[in-house]
Amino acid sequence: MKLLIVVALVALQCRGGDAMNAEDRAVLERFLEHARKRNFEAIPAHRRVAETARFFIGVPYRAGTLDEGEEERLVVNLREMDCVTFVDNVLALAMLFPTREGPPVDRFLENLRRVRYRDGRIDGLASRLHYSSDWLFEMQRQGILREVTRPENVPLTNKVSYLSAHHPAARKDPETRARLAAVEQQINSRAKQHLPKARVAVKTGQLQEGDVVLITAARDGLDTSHLGFALEQNGRVYLLHASSDARAVTATTAPLRDYLMATPRHAGIMTARIIE
Repeated sequence: MKLLIVVALVALQCRGGDAMNAEDRAVLERFLEHARKRNFEAIPAHRRVAETARFFIGVPYRAGTLDEGEEERLVVNLREMDCVTFVDNVLALAMLFPTREGPPVDRFLENLRRVRYRDGRIDGLASRLHYSSDWLFEMQRQGILREVTRPENVPLTNKVSYLSAHHPAARKDPETRARLAAVEQQINSRAKQHLPKARVAVKTGQLQEGDVVLITAARDGLDTSHLGFALEQNGRVYLLHASSDARAVTATTAPLRDYLMATPRHAGIMTARIIE
């Protein structure tokens, strides 16, 4: 088991250099060492997700990294992230285990494409999974995550429209706007549900550490307003997220339910769990 990760570290130095810069390769190397020390090969998948998320605590917050440049491409940045790229990176890294054949750089990049783009294929702005409910639908279709539903859930009636109306690329290019609008129409045709924030439990049991928490929006135009991971501390559930307020990856100071109740733009949660 240790030999497999040592081999992976060696392969990291030898291949994949054109796809990741030296700083990101160094972060990946540190992560593989983190995984070795915590015996990622043997622990359950949800714990791998939680331990991967913890690895990034303190990493600086930076928004908009996916929209830099005119051409849609796979952006890799393990040094600074927002709430979306934090979740993308954590899942793509956690999915490296159990170790399989191939250099870790190549497998990480493939995982990142799978969690960020529809069918894992980059085909312009509309191929990126911008809306979280659409992302969750695709993660379930690919067999990466399963949505966790509960008897207390209620329908989520939000209609999405923000991107086709406001994204700069949609304003410049009618074809891009039409493709985004078509995606939004598909999303709006699906039945969705969420757990209202007043029904979210403070204590553990309702959520499992490592669950993806998608926070639903309190207004139309968007389906969600934020996302992160469930974190257990002293028998209570917190949110581990890339925080724009703290300007870093951190845990909320209040339990998840209290955090939600204190934020008017948050309506409730959708949750998903990695498939073993």
